[in-house]
Amino acid sequence: MLAGALGSAAAFAPVHAQPGDAGLAASAAEAASASLTPKQRKTADRKLMRRVSAALARTRGLNATRILVRVRDGSVTLAGSVADTSQASLAAVVAKRVDGVVSVTSQLRIDDQPL
Repeated sequence: MLAGALGSAAAFAPVHAQPGDAGLAASAAEAASASLTPKQRKTADRKLMRRVSAALARTRGLNATRILVRVRDGSVTLAGSVADTSQASLAAVVAKRVDGVVSVTSQLRIDDQPL
């Protein structure tokens, strides 16, 4: 019971992109988005949302059918539900690796009910 509660708490912890190559790309994305019009930002966010959703969908071992991806200025929020904490962690890692992602926040719930 305690392990399940701790696992659920871990699923809600924010996950931020780490410095390195991805961090440099994120900094470049932030700088580029500062010069975009609101319409261009919205378009860029939609494209990034599609890329993150596609990356989640094609990840082996991840059931992404109940994961909703939201993006604002390159910051990704994952919402919805997954079967267990390993699925939530995998989803956050996959999203973080997509080019253009500045940060990832997981609001995924653990739902062990079958589809």
